[in-house]
Amino acid sequence: MKIRALLPLLAASVLGACGGGSGPAESNDGFPAPHPPMPQVVSLGGPVTTAPKIVEITFQGDPLQAEIDTFMEQLAGATEYWKGATAEYGVGPLTAVTSVTLAEKPAAQLADTDVQAWLKTKILAAEVPAADENTIYLIYYPSSTVVTMGGGSLCGMTGANDFEGYHDDFAISPGKYVIYGIAGRCPSPVANLPEIDELSAEASHELIEAATDPFPTDNPAYIAVDPDHLAWELLSGPEIADMCAANPDAFYTPPGITTFVQHVWSNAAAAASHDPCEPNGTTPYFNSAPVMTDTVQIPHTVFGPLETQGVDIPIGASKTIELDLYSDAPTSGPWTVSAIDLSSTFFGAANPVLSFSFDKTTGQNGDKLHLTIKALAAGPLGASPFWIESDLGQISKFWVGVVGN
Repeated sequence: MKIRALLPLLAASVLGACGGGSGPAESNDGFPAPHPPMPQVVSLGGPVTTAPKIVEITFQGDPLQAEIDTFMEQLAGATEYWKGATAEYGVGPLTAVTSVTLAEKPAAQLADTDVQAWLKTKILAAEVPAADENTIYLIYYPSSTVVTMGGGSLCGMTGANDFEGYHDDFAISPGKYVIYGIAGRCPSPVANLPEIDELSAEASHELIEAATDPFPTDNPAYIAVDPDHLAWELLSGPEIADMCAANPDAFYTPPGITTFVQHVWSNAAAAASHDPCEPNGTTPYFNSAPVMTDTVQIPHTVFGPLETQGVDIPIGASKTIELDLYSDAPTSGPWTVSAIDLSSTFFGAANPVLSFSFDKTTGQNGDKLHLTIKALAAGPLGASPFWIESDLGQISKFWVGVVGN
C-alpha cells in the first residue's frame, strides 16, 4: 500500500490500451464461458528485486519479538509461497532475512520524513546492514508509535487516508536509494484473531509489494492497473497485494508458515480465468463480470480527469448491462449475485448514489444476468464505483465497475 495511490492512476492513463480486448478463450468443455477480461497490473518500467533480502527491525521489549522472528524465519524458508507470489513479476528468491533489535524506544508520533531520516542515520552508522538495490528494511514499530504520511495515520482506521502499513523509497546518496516499509499492528476486523496474525498478514503485503515495486517514488515498477480497469484501484490501490486486499479470503496460512500471509494478484492466473489472488487460490474459481463498454471519466483526482471503461448513466436515469457468469471448472451449483454501491459504503457518501435491480440473482458458468443501475446522485469521487459480489457457500468473489455521469 502506498498513500499516493493516485499517481498510478495518472500513469496508467498514459499507457494506452494495454488492457481490454476480448476475454480468455473458452475451452472445449465450455469452461470458462466467454466473459470480459480481468485486470492486469502493469509495470511503469522500474526494476524489481532480483535477489531480495529482508532486514527486520524491531525494538527492545517488543512483546511480539519471538513471534515476529518466527514468522520472518518461516517466510525465508517458505520458498513456494514467495515464488508463487512474486516469480511471474521477475522477483528472485529470498536470499537472506536478518533480524535487528534496537535498544531504543521510538517516539510516540513520527512523520514519514522522520522515519526516513532515522533509518538513514542507522544505515550510515552501520547499526543495520548496508543498503543496496535488493535490501528491504521492514520496520515493526510498537503499537504505541503512530506514523503519519499523506494526510493519514498508521492504524488510524477512521480517515480516508489512514493505512495499516506502507512501503516507499528515499535517496541515501546521489543515485542510491533505500527500500523500506512499515507493518502496523492494527486492530483486527476479525474477532479473536491473534495479534501476530494481523501483523504477519500486513508484513507479507508490504514485503511483496516492496519486492515487485521497490522504488515507487523514484523509479516505479508494478504500481498501475491497465487503463480499462482503473476502477479496481479506487477500492484499495494498484499494487499486486492491494488488488487482493479487499477479498474476504485475502489471508491464509500456506505450508511452512503458521501465521497469516496475503494472497496477491497474479496476472497469469487472471488472464487464464483462474483465481487471480494467488498462491493457492480458490478452485474452482467463479465470478460475474459486468460488460462495460462506455468510456467514463473519473474526475476527482489530484491530476485531473482520467478515462476508463465503465457505464455512462446521467443522474436520474437508468441503464441495463449484462453480467457474464463464468467458472474455470464445474461448481457445486449456481451462485448468488449482488451489487453494492461503494460510494456510500467506502467513500463517505451520506446516502446511496446508485440503486440496483436484477432480472435474476443466481446463475452459473455460461449464464447471463441483467443488472439495471440507476444513478441517484453524483458520487463523492465524481464517478461512482460499484462492486459485483458472487457468493457460493462460504466463498465470495468480486468485480469492480464504475458509473460515470
